[in-house]
Amino acid sequence: MSGIYDQLQNPIPRSGLFVTQTLSEIQDMIEAMPKKQRADAYLIMQLTLNSCHQLVEDEVLDKMGNQ
Repeated sequence: MSGIYDQLQNPIPRSGLFVTQTLSEIQDMIEAMPKKQRADAYLIMQLTLNSCHQLVEDEVLDKMGNQ
């Protein structure tokens, strides 16, 4: 693979302790939780997605715009 991937590293750290799930699989896990825990899990999931989005904006897209 070449191009932009040669110049940038993924700014989102990955833990080898956990398997990578799809968003659909994560939603299924959350839906299996009791109602109160489900609300908390969705809140944390969305906050995490927003944090990851911001990290990509700051570390990847801004750098691409400055080239």
